[in-house]
Amino acid sequence: MNLARLAFVFALSILLNPALFAQNAAKKMATRDCPLDALAVGDQLWETTPEQLEQNFKGAGLQWLSADKSQARFFGTGLHLWNHEVAVLEAIAEFQNGKLAKVNLSLFNRGDSAKPLNSRAEFDAEVDSLRKTISTQLGSQAIERGRDAASAVKATGLMWTKAPSAYLLEYSYQKEMKSQNQEFRPEFIRLRVAPLPKQQGLLSTSTPTGNRPVAKATLTANVTKEANGDVVIKNVPMVDQGPKGYCAVATTERVLRYYGLEVDQHEMAAVANTANGGGTSPTEMVKALAALTGRLKVHIRTLKDWEYGEFSRMIADYNRAAKHNKKSEINLAGMRVINIADIYGSMDPDSLKQSVATPGKAAYSKFQRAVADTINKGVPVMWGVELGIFPEQDKQQSHGGHMRLIIGYNTQTSEVLYSDSWGAAHALKRMPMDNACAMTTGLYYLEPNQ
Repeated sequence: MNLARLAFVFALSILLNPALFAQNAAKKMATRDCPLDALAVGDQLWETTPEQLEQNFKGAGLQWLSADKSQARFFGTGLHLWNHEVAVLEAIAEFQNGKLAKVNLSLFNRGDSAKPLNSRAEFDAEVDSLRKTISTQLGSQAIERGRDAASAVKATGLMWTKAPSAYLLEYSYQKEMKSQNQEFRPEFIRLRVAPLPKQQGLLSTSTPTGNRPVAKATLTANVTKEANGDVVIKNVPMVDQGPKGYCAVATTERVLRYYGLEVDQHEMAAVANTANGGGTSPTEMVKALAALTGRLKVHIRTLKDWEYGEFSRMIADYNRAAKHNKKSEINLAGMRVINIADIYGSMDPDSLKQSVATPGKAAYSKFQRAVADTINKGVPVMWGVELGIFPEQDKQQSHGGHMRLIIGYNTQTSEVLYSDSWGAAHALKRMPMDNACAMTTGLYYLEPNQ
């Protein structure tokens, strides 16, 4: 049983490999020269409107992450500050009340960076080089903020001020611990920019409110019921995970930001032990979130997890349906290693649905009830799936393990309403309830403690 579980995790990690996204990502990352200074410096920086941003960065690959243009993203090659002095991997600009409110710039992360920084000395040298460059460009010396105890990874920070802005360089790494066979691992380096009145929030904690989530009782106000029968949570923030296999950590970021916590997928990748370039098993994600419950003031709940006994019973039910339909059966006893992707890839979709996902089946009823009960509380469901079983339109990953968010349902049409962390175009999609149930490998949710 242990071998089977290990095989499940291994298969999922491999299937979340960024190679699955490479072809699509190549189209989005055409080489260009894109200075981002207008996004980080200037006397009138915080007067910038979405319309001005579009004008300033016309043709620069600006991507809006929300229909209301409250969040914009730049990603790809050629992004930089101060005439290439600082290379940028990704930039996120957030607007409030029609004006630019804060900017986050990723300067290094394990998922996107080609530069490895394999040793502590290399990492420290990179941070020191950035400190000197930013100090020179801003004309002031950095203030040591130290470690932020409220953040997910207790990132270390350096602070600058140059009216009208405050600048925070944050970085995180895993220490080398030879006694525990733990090697040094760089996590991220990022530059956060905010208006000067908010500098205390940058200096003290990850958010001005002390990094506490919204109250649990307020979440039901986010649930809307439409005339067509849709019951949906409409205000879950969008994240674009990019070409990395960061679906699990990007999904987690979206939920935590929905609760008012300022985290990002690179912090989540650090605590969940995500592989370089991508690949996080749900098991590791759940363990990581459980360890952070005290710091983030949220709980992780499991509605469905992969378990060998349940999986083998599902296969037995499938084999009966496959035999009736004259389709090939699956012999688990003959497998030394259980590869989830290979097994699902060999299944007959109709036989799978007949065995687990038709109305009246216990698994279907449990899935339907779990989705409705959780959404009705205003809580999105973190949904582990196996792609490639049923046809889907407009997806960036053709097959393999994936995590997405269930944000609603419709009992009139028997549909699940869901969202992928691939940008605004994937904010709200729908799928037949039986297809959704049949492709499910895990269901989890986070909720505030109070």
